[in-house]
Amino acid sequence: MLACLAHNAWYWGVHKGAPVTDMLAMLPRDEQRPMAAQATQALADAGARRITVLIGGGEAVQAQRAADAFLQALGDVPARHRVDASDQQAWLQLFAPVRAGLLTPQARERLANASTDELADQALAALYQPVGGPRVGAWADDLLNLFSQWLAERGQSSRVRVQDGRLMLADPATPDHHYALVLIELPGSGFEVGAQQALQPRLEAAVQAARGQGAKVIRAGVPLFAAVAAEQAQREIHTIGAGSLVGIVALTLLAFRSLRPRLLVALSMAVGLLVATSVSLLVFGELHLVTLVFGASLLGVAENYGSNYFSARQGLAAHERWTMLTRQIPVVTLAMATTVIGYALLALPPFPGLRQIAVFSAVGLVAAFVTVLWWFPLLDGNGRMAPTRFADWLGSRRALWPSLRGRGMAVLFVASALLIAAGASRLRVDDDIRQLQSAPASLIAEQREFARLMQAPGLAQFFVVQGRDEQELLQREETLTAQLRGMRLGVQAVSDWLPSLQRQHADAALVSLRAVELRPVLAERLGQPVAAAAASAAELAPADWLASPASEPVRAQWLGRLGDGVASVVLLRGAESADTRAALAALNLAGVTWVDKVGEVSGLLGRYRQLMSGVLVLGFAITWAALAWRFGLASWRALAPTALACALTVALLALAGQTLQLFHILPLLILLGLGVDYGIFLLEQPGRHEIRPFLSVTLAAASTLLSFGLLALSGTPALQAFGLTLLIGVFLAWLLTPLFLPPHA
Repeated sequence: MLACLAHNAWYWGVHKGAPVTDMLAMLPRDEQRPMAAQATQALADAGARRITVLIGGGEAVQAQRAADAFLQALGDVPARHRVDASDQQAWLQLFAPVRAGLLTPQARERLANASTDELADQALAALYQPVGGPRVGAWADDLLNLFSQWLAERGQSSRVRVQDGRLMLADPATPDHHYALVLIELPGSGFEVGAQQALQPRLEAAVQAARGQGAKVIRAGVPLFAAVAAEQAQREIHTIGAGSLVGIVALTLLAFRSLRPRLLVALSMAVGLLVATSVSLLVFGELHLVTLVFGASLLGVAENYGSNYFSARQGLAAHERWTMLTRQIPVVTLAMATTVIGYALLALPPFPGLRQIAVFSAVGLVAAFVTVLWWFPLLDGNGRMAPTRFADWLGSRRALWPSLRGRGMAVLFVASALLIAAGASRLRVDDDIRQLQSAPASLIAEQREFARLMQAPGLAQFFVVQGRDEQELLQREETLTAQLRGMRLGVQAVSDWLPSLQRQHADAALVSLRAVELRPVLAERLGQPVAAAAASAAELAPADWLASPASEPVRAQWLGRLGDGVASVVLLRGAESADTRAALAALNLAGVTWVDKVGEVSGLLGRYRQLMSGVLVLGFAITWAALAWRFGLASWRALAPTALACALTVALLALAGQTLQLFHILPLLILLGLGVDYGIFLLEQPGRHEIRPFLSVTLAAASTLLSFGLLALSGTPALQAFGLTLLIGVFLAWLLTPLFLPPHA
């Protein structure tokens, strides 16, 4: 124990280890895609510190006034609403020297295909047009004002406009509704609880100040969802956690008139977690967060071993505990073995995540079991453990259960079959990760309204483009974006702002060629010579672009070095339909990888659900074999109640309108271990008037319901599904097990 304690202290403290949080790390190694993981992380990091706010809904002046009130109430929180003239000048300083190599696709096509006379007409129209786009340099340097067209296309990629030095936009559905845009940059990560607690009061005050000006406020950003999740977690810890703790402590005091049993059971679980963590780290080198959460909950099964020990210890003098323990060892060993077998089966599929969970859970259960056998007799006190009135009453309730046989058993199975059939007819399966969304509907509605107004690209589906160097990357991006625009999809890509040198040279050469053809025609029409454009060999390099404010809109999409090359992300608009996503996934271009995070994670959950279902069935089969070694033909009496409880639980969930997913299947594995333990303890001493076995089973079931079943009250869908399944399943297993004991019991 000291060695494991030191190892944990070193890993989590000195070494500063941290759990792995990437869900794709749970996949087999050949199915993981480092590029997709790094791209997702980069996009997440870019949004983890930013909150974007739209303020207005009426006239532009009102929106600006409300934005000023918002910023004043926000105080010293870093926020931006205005655009400095220096930023606009920086844009021109970056792009103007290379404007000959910056063409829109439409301009490139026109230069390639239009006749010289048509281009001359357009050049003269650009010269005489009273109001035109911004022009840099002399007319002769850009006869067709192509640079203005390129700048205009960049501007059209966003609905945000600079008005009176402010960031503003108009609602495309209601043009007279204007909004001011405020960008809030948090000094720390939006996932830090301290940063959330410091920001939320100010943000709420700012929102109220803006609404006081009659404005509508629309907020979006990852920190908002993180703050809601943290607040919900804290609320549930205080309510569910406190309720569970109070209930278990009260139950322990009533049953044993002492807190020592509860503390020792907690000790056995702590030892199990500590040993499981050390062994898993030594085997795998790292621990996934899912392993810690799932493994820690599985160790709740250790509750059975401790409850059984103290129930059997009641009424015995201190010196009798060793004899009692000798009698108990075969029973609890079989209970532990059947449970470990079920969890060890998780290591069979080729999933690193499942194997890690299997090792963690199996090792933890064995360590908790050994703690009960070796430590409890030394730490449970030296006096006689007198039975309490409550314990005697609770244990004697066993006599109220009949032992079914013949007609009674047939009625039970027919009724169960009808209920299971009814549930099967209503059963629905949905592995979509969005089903686990727990954010308030109002916050989700704000996010959707924000996306509509801003015309923001989606972050759940995108392309990762990789090249051996920066120029190959940009060339591959240009090939990809051309195909995507041919599919009439909106695209947001780095290469739209930073063309490859190959594209810059080709466009500059095309502009120069057509300008040579145009000048004589224009000179003839104007009656005076047209000067040649000033020669420029300037090129737009990635380093210069990244260092400029002009790269800010898409800078997060430039991933930089990745693996043996460099990579970037291409975001999309209009890829919502399943057919479109299927067509995008079918694209086969060099260095291009399609990433559908929602689809991948949903598919991962679906595959785990199917695997876990198969593992559950296999677990029942192997557990039956282990029980047969101890109980022979009577082994079915220990297993059938749990099997029936599992089937009835799924049926009741379906009838209640629950959509079956992974977090309904996982707790059934726990139920297998818990329910079979109930059967073993009761079948070992099947007498109707035996108090201690039923007391042990009832206390274990009640503690499980209080510790895990109360999760059914959680507002987090995954935890709610987990808790509701155990709440129903554990109760049914406890209720059914005495009915299957031998008739003479």
